[in-house]
Amino acid sequence: MIRILQGAIIGPAIVRGASCIALSLALGACNDGSSSGAVQSGATGALGNVPTSGVQTPEAFFARSIQPALENCRLCHVPGGPADVADGDALQLHATNTSEDYARLFAAWQSLDKGVLNNRLLTMPSDSALRHSGSTPWPTSSSSFLAMKTLLACWDDPANCALNNVTPEQLAPLLGSKRGRHIWASYCEGETASSTKLLPPDPRTLIQAGRAEVSGDRAVHFNGWWEDCHAADELENERQATTCGEYISRRQRGLEFLTNELAVGSLSVSDFRNSWETWGLSERPDNFDQLYTLRYGLNFSVFPNPYPLEGEDPNNCATTENPDCDGGSGRLPMGLRLLKDSGGNWTNNIGTAACFTCHGGQVGDPLAGDPQLIGFENFGLGNNNYDVIMAAHDGSPFKEVPIVGGAIPPADPNALFNVGIKQRGQNNAVGAFEFLNTILDLDSLGINPNPLKNMKGIGGAQDVSHPLAHTQDTPAWWNMGSRPRKFFDAGVSNDSTRIIMAAGPGEFGELFSFSGEYYRNRIEEWDQDLEAFFLSLVSPVYPEEIDAALAEQGAVLFHNKDLWNEEGNADRPRPEGGNGSCASCHGAYSPRYVNDQAFLADPVLEGVASHIVTLDVIGTDTARSDMLTTTLRRGWDTTYWAYPEADPGYVAPEDKDPVTESLDDMLPDEERLNGACGWQKEIIGYQAPPLYGVWATAPYLHNGSVPNLAALLDSSKRSQIWQREIQTEVFEQGSVEIKGFDQRLSAFDFENVGWKSRALSCSEIPGSDQLNCSPSDDEGPSMQQLVQNYLNSAISWAGLITIADPAPEGIDKRLVYDTRILGNDDAGHEFSDVLTDAERKAIIEYLKTL
Repeated sequence: MIRILQGAIIGPAIVRGASCIALSLALGACNDGSSSGAVQSGATGALGNVPTSGVQTPEAFFARSIQPALENCRLCHVPGGPADVADGDALQLHATNTSEDYARLFAAWQSLDKGVLNNRLLTMPSDSALRHSGSTPWPTSSSSFLAMKTLLACWDDPANCALNNVTPEQLAPLLGSKRGRHIWASYCEGETASSTKLLPPDPRTLIQAGRAEVSGDRAVHFNGWWEDCHAADELENERQATTCGEYISRRQRGLEFLTNELAVGSLSVSDFRNSWETWGLSERPDNFDQLYTLRYGLNFSVFPNPYPLEGEDPNNCATTENPDCDGGSGRLPMGLRLLKDSGGNWTNNIGTAACFTCHGGQVGDPLAGDPQLIGFENFGLGNNNYDVIMAAHDGSPFKEVPIVGGAIPPADPNALFNVGIKQRGQNNAVGAFEFLNTILDLDSLGINPNPLKNMKGIGGAQDVSHPLAHTQDTPAWWNMGSRPRKFFDAGVSNDSTRIIMAAGPGEFGELFSFSGEYYRNRIEEWDQDLEAFFLSLVSPVYPEEIDAALAEQGAVLFHNKDLWNEEGNADRPRPEGGNGSCASCHGAYSPRYVNDQAFLADPVLEGVASHIVTLDVIGTDTARSDMLTTTLRRGWDTTYWAYPEADPGYVAPEDKDPVTESLDDMLPDEERLNGACGWQKEIIGYQAPPLYGVWATAPYLHNGSVPNLAALLDSSKRSQIWQREIQTEVFEQGSVEIKGFDQRLSAFDFENVGWKSRALSCSEIPGSDQLNCSPSDDEGPSMQQLVQNYLNSAISWAGLITIADPAPEGIDKRLVYDTRILGNDDAGHEFSDVLTDAERKAIIEYLKTL
């Protein structure tokens, strides 16, 4: 919700003005140097001597042609605003008393050495070369420029004052967001599955090298291109929808897949209901459903997700107290689903939905009484809560022997696909892809285990030395429609939809077949449906009040402030293209700038972000990028995932003999077919993500190393070792503790925007001090970490083995974020350190509105 506070203007027609006339303006002080209080007398007397043409007085001209524009100046040039600094206090407006505007503007003109064309009141908002943080709202062709020029000329030469009415331009508002909603979802609203209404172009497809939409010197810069993966005739049935009816049908099928097709059998209802026995409890707690989430991090489901309690028939559970019961009166978390038989009847088996271990996030705990902030239309928030380590621990026969159980690779399938993960809330999806590439045939996806296929040639042998046990923080699905390319490094085009289904092959046994036919058919049946559903999602609304005036300041700064124009970034490498603002990499969102061709060639590109920032510019941990070796990037291009059907020499797997199919994986890459959508190799770095719903996606950076937005924008607020607030429930007279990250809203930091956390010393990490601390450097990595980090970076599969902590409480170090671990470094994005506290606060307030 947005509340209008002092000085705010919100509406469809905010007049064009000097949007913060200069955050770096070399202005002198108003009157006595104070930035508050009434302007001293004297200016009015001087102005009273200005003759007029008989049409109107300068004051009347100002009130009609200029004063409306000053409301935008008032956003920043007020006491306490971003422009209330030494370089900006020559122009300070009163926050509410507009009767002083004329005199204050005249005083500023005087302090800036008077004149007309060279006075900064005119040049800063009109000359882009001056890098005005409020952009150039008064281009020299605008009526606002003409009005101010006319007024300054009258002040400068009263004898030749000529005043004629000038009507200021109308501007779109600063605030407003489509919340990531794809154009097709809006365009097809109210249509049905039978609609033949043709879809407009997907805005992401406009982001191609050489197109007018991405060419030119615009404030928002793109360098990651959309590629059409489905151009081959053989893929005609796999292409994007072309009509609203087709899009709506696919969207509904995508939802059906996620809710009823994705889950595969894993345990009985009875085993689930009795999970508490593995926790060491003597009886089932009343709040079992809530404790299950607390222990394993599978969150409150955004859709009805029942299971039968003891004695309930899932197909006949309605009672007087619960007449709508269907499936049972228990509630499973995201990631688990009560299965149905072929006749549509509920069974007594529960399946695991692998996608939701990573994409089943939630903010708040509805089971604890919090409102449900992540709802059905916000499906797919990254799950920063899932505890693959605890899930594997509880299923291990060695869980009572930490030195053994902590060292051997877990047998849990979800753990196998998260190589090297050591802390709750992270995953290793790209490591899982390398695992699949190793055990499956590159063309057919049939079983063909051969680690040598990733070591072809001299370069391949060298590339074995790369980090595989790295970490990443899962992005939200609702931003998919604003990304022309996917993955943190923008590796492949977002039209590469097959990879969406990598974790949805059906029963685990069906993933491993000699032909791979079932896996391929399942991918091709559902991948476009899932994409259509993802394109229908929107970001969640920020649940607290938003200071609209502050957010408007932030909108101006976000889209216009050139961070590399500040002294603190003088020696820092500058990103390619753009105006050096946040929007330059992350895209434009404000209606005012979305509709400005200096920012975007077409308003349909609102929120689209496709800027790959090189490693030297972004400065974040490189392990995720280093994992993607040259061999792996080249190898992807020759796999089923890259759409090899585009090559004229393509032969379908079913048309090859099994021996050839097995052996051709070992051919040199240059002798294998290249698909239509390869892994980009031109820019090595990380892709700046779209920022819809960014308030809900903490922690930040690709590895989740920064707990809140305030620390993201100010690196001095980061901690080497930190921990989110922990919720602990105690049972059995204190002998049993169920603990995990506190998901309740009371643990959310609404001031800094993210999860509340505290800094720890190495001695406060659970487990052995000898394994947690360095004997010679309080802040350096421990000997265990040095050895593990070296092995994980030198030998790719070393991450399967962990140096276990024998201390009973050692397993609780999974609840601590330790930046000393390979892949966990919290460096990067330090170019935003140049922001002032006022600027940072305003930008964070603006981000809440997206």
